[in-house]
Amino acid sequence: MTTVDRSAAMDHLERLAAQLEAHSFQVRLTAPAGLYPRLRVINPMEPTMAEDVLASNASDGEWWYWLSWAGRIGHASDVVTAAERIASVLHVIRR
Repeated sequence: MTTVDRSAAMDHLERLAAQLEAHSFQVRLTAPAGLYPRLRVINPMEPTMAEDVLASNASDGEWWYWLSWAGRIGHASDVVTAAERIASVLHVIRR
């Protein structure tokens, strides 16, 4: 992943993190050397329910959010829908 790609991935993940925090998720953004940046999303009511989310661009240049096991969540331009899908994976009931 190039420096530009890493920067863009971090930008997309930061936007998603803000959306998830607004819905009471715990999030932690990391960018380990040599690996894709990732957003750790944790259900605060059940901390064992957690998932890593990645942001990556497809061959056509479009950016997508992905679950760590290669499940496509949604288009990076639709942060609200991506956050809702992550909530369904982590079984969080909205307050």
